[in-house]
Amino acid sequence: MKTRLASIFLTCVMIMMTGCGFVGSLVGGSTTKAAALWADVPAMEGMTQENIDLPLPIKLAAQGLIKASGASEGVRVDNFEVVAFTSAKTPSDVQAFYTQERMKAAGWNASDQPGCLGATDQQLAGGMFCMFGKQGATNESFLIIVATRDENKPQMDLFFLRFDGALTGTPTGR
Repeated sequence: MKTRLASIFLTCVMIMMTGCGFVGSLVGGSTTKAAALWADVPAMEGMTQENIDLPLPIKLAAQGLIKASGASEGVRVDNFEVVAFTSAKTPSDVQAFYTQERMKAAGWNASDQPGCLGATDQQLAGGMFCMFGKQGATNESFLIIVATRDENKPQMDLFFLRFDGALTGTPTGR
């Protein structure tokens, strides 16, 4: 009985800490909701901006991935912004729109980023993500696009995550 009560207590504490931003502080930085899609990210037709939260597992995975990648490349990630949309289109439509060519024309010039992966042709299932990068003389930006489709909803959720950071000149792990 004491073990069960302790487990319930710890679960409640973790939920409260998550709500207070404690988990986000563990991976560094805080998430800011962007007011709109950034000027250097093309907008796909048919997107409606929504006030929906990025699912915590996606947020933590993305922050961890970008922090680790940035550190290995000598980038101190300072800014993490998210903007969310819904659309009647499919993840395959997102993959077809956000091509390497279109993003390169918009200034996303990092050649070592994979672009879009994981879309399916099924109307109600699937999801995908895209990764793009941009490097300037003193800073670097990463963009992750996540499209998820839930069979219980008529539209997909589309999240744009942007990480900006300063080049430190001291990559780790090399």
